[in-house]
Amino acid sequence: MGPQAVYQDDNARPHRARVVNDFLQQSGVDRMEWPACSPDLNPIENLWDELDRKVRSNLPPPRDVQHLYQMLQAEWQAVPQRIFTTLVNSMRTHCVECQNSQGGYTHY
Repeated sequence: MGPQAVYQDDNARPHRARVVNDFLQQSGVDRMEWPACSPDLNPIENLWDELDRKVRSNLPPPRDVQHLYQMLQAEWQAVPQRIFTTLVNSMRTHCVECQNSQGGYTHY
């Protein structure tokens, strides 16, 4: 990451656990303020979903955590650049729809 990096999460309970907060604070990592329950604004959620589908389609399934890790790395490396570009370019639309719904449900 780097000295100007800011950590962003979706306020899920595991991300807000005391141990995580303590680690980030001790490591000098700044955390971005983020509305609760706002995966609509987080393009990585779509990528995690795609990676999950790809790994689950592998037969046989991963035999242990190390094998799962290797599968995830391989699938991550195989994600075409156009997917990342599409996710980044979709952010304006996501933000506008979230704003129009006043933070409520969107179709994303």
